[in-house]
Amino acid sequence: MRKIYIFFIIVLCASCTGLQSDGDFVYVSYKGADMPVLVEGNKDSGIFIIYVHGGPGGSSFIDIHNKFFDSIEEQYAMVFYDQRASGNSKGQVTVDQLNLEQFIEDLDVITEYIKQTYSPTKLVLLGHSWGGTLGTAYLLDSDRRQKYDGWIEVDGGHNIGDSAFAYSKQFVLDKVNEELSGDLGSSKRRSWESIKTFYDGLTSWRDSDIIISHSKYVRTAGGYFYNSDNSDGLVPVSDVLFSETNYIALLAQNEFVVRNMDIWFYNFTDQLSEIDIPTYIAWGRHDGILPVQLGEEAIASFGLTEDDYYIFEESAHSPHYEQTALFNEKIINFIKNNIED
Repeated sequence: MRKIYIFFIIVLCASCTGLQSDGDFVYVSYKGADMPVLVEGNKDSGIFIIYVHGGPGGSSFIDIHNKFFDSIEEQYAMVFYDQRASGNSKGQVTVDQLNLEQFIEDLDVITEYIKQTYSPTKLVLLGHSWGGTLGTAYLLDSDRRQKYDGWIEVDGGHNIGDSAFAYSKQFVLDKVNEELSGDLGSSKRRSWESIKTFYDGLTSWRDSDIIISHSKYVRTAGGYFYNSDNSDGLVPVSDVLFSETNYIALLAQNEFVVRNMDIWFYNFTDQLSEIDIPTYIAWGRHDGILPVQLGEEAIASFGLTEDDYYIFEESAHSPHYEQTALFNEKIINFIKNNIED
């Protein structure tokens, strides 16, 4: 018999009303972590979408700030939460809790909170990037999978093992070779050559220093944003200084998680067909950290038809940011055609 989780709910302090909008904001506390949860959108629809943010060590409140899901929220309820030791979460989290199994358990606690509080008619899980790792692992448990009616993976990490690194490494090297074939000044040429040298003999990213450096080089190669100008709009300087979201703490927690969470070996590709609920794959064509080959492998493993996936041609790692309107349209259509009664 599955363990019943006991947790306490603490209403967010009044000083954080800027995050509430017209939604419901609480902390869900479990095993030392106080995880903030915001529920907003059309709660009367009965359909609730739980968003699992990326990272690890990221935050869903960047997505909230940028209103990536506004059109979806006109139709359905969105549930945003920050994972333990991530974003706006609080509490005392120990290094031994930074593992996939604990994060799965936390997601189950959040799921049960939503079920008990709102009694949704339908539940959909939506995971981006590392959220795709966590969401996939969660849904591979048949008992937990029964709690959900749909799964949406957005440039997700169902595979973050060595083969995923090989794709991502090649993305960077292709850009390096393109730049080195051009007419460069000596300083820029040395910079690109040093990146190329970094990858000599490197076959795995299962090391915090490697993943941090590699992520930097993916960004340099344009693998996070198809349009480099988009990266400027994620969090304006004014919000860093004056927002109720503590971005300094967010960055500190991100460092803590990245340095201590050993996840860069998971590969669930061959198990994806076990997830037998309606599934949608959304991927940016120009993703450099989790390249589109991973999305294509997931599409094949699930056996999806053309109606159940979409490759965004003007996006890199985050199509919900770079092609927001089209992304919202695709997700709404998927839910209408596969989830709604």
